[in-house]
Amino acid sequence: MMNLALPNHALLHKLVAACGMLLMLALLMVLFPETSSAHGYLDVPASRGLLCKNNVNTDCGGASYEPQSAEAGKGFPNGGPGDGHIASAGNTFPKLDEQTSTRWSKVPMKAGPQAFKWQLNAAHATTTFKYFITKPGWNPNAPLTRASFDLTPFCQVDLNGASPSNYYTTNCNVPERTGYQVILAIWEVSGAPTAYVNVADVDFGGGSALPAPTNLASTAVTDNSVSLSWASIAGAASYQVYRDNVAVGTTTSTSYTNTGLSSGTSYSFTVTAIDSSGKASPSSSVVTVKTTGGSTTTYPAWSATTVYVGGNKVSYNGVNYEAKWWTQGETPTGTNVWKVIP
Repeated sequence: MMNLALPNHALLHKLVAACGMLLMLALLMVLFPETSSAHGYLDVPASRGLLCKNNVNTDCGGASYEPQSAEAGKGFPNGGPGDGHIASAGNTFPKLDEQTSTRWSKVPMKAGPQAFKWQLNAAHATTTFKYFITKPGWNPNAPLTRASFDLTPFCQVDLNGASPSNYYTTNCNVPERTGYQVILAIWEVSGAPTAYVNVADVDFGGGSALPAPTNLASTAVTDNSVSLSWASIAGAASYQVYRDNVAVGTTTSTSYTNTGLSSGTSYSFTVTAIDSSGKASPSSSVVTVKTTGGSTTTYPAWSATTVYVGGNKVSYNGVNYEAKWWTQGETPTGTNVWKVIP
């Protein structure tokens, strides 16, 4: 006579439970498809997390590796990350919540029309981009809370479910401020409870009595580095160095070497002095320096008496420039009528 084996009921129950979990995960992926792939960060002005990734800010924890993952709930200020955990996107990267006037490098900012640019790893359907700024008189030495910010966005772009480009720009009118401020930038994804939360530490200037550093000069140049020096400023606690308007380092001395550069490439540098409260002086004059190496093209030397029109190319102090429009007697700097070219 044939014996029939009865099923192992315990094993059967485990299989049923496992299938149920898989079904639930599949359902969540259908309902919230954006949450696993829609990542992004504020590129301009550079966010606190991006400056961590670029080694301008230090001791940042996980933000140094994936600033695009600062994810929290939607709906700020009514929802979203809690007070004290705004910069970390609800404790995603706890180190980013550390807040003092000198903890983070600052990006230069001016009131008026400014472009805010996001790098989106996946440009999914979007509800809105919105931007908040700290109030005049906020306390830079206390954790960021809703009380720190003007809770009416100074800029908001509603996409109503449309998908932005992977490098998306919003043009905003930034309100008047002085000194150190924090801009809170939020990208809310459509069809999911998700928002990507970035803060940018910005400096409007005008908040410090310190004068702009003077005598900024290049003291040494290699294929991949530029060394700078400048005159000491009485009362300065530190100095911040900018390359092409992006902060690249802070030092307490009057010299700095910027490494990791490309050979045969021109870079523009400025320096600000930072006082003990974290407020920055106006920027120094621009110094444009070209690294050695690489293939180079030499153009006629610039002359103060020659008339130039758009497209004319010259060399000045070892750097090549192209005129944007008619000019005469205007020294090439890369920040005026003359633009730096290879």
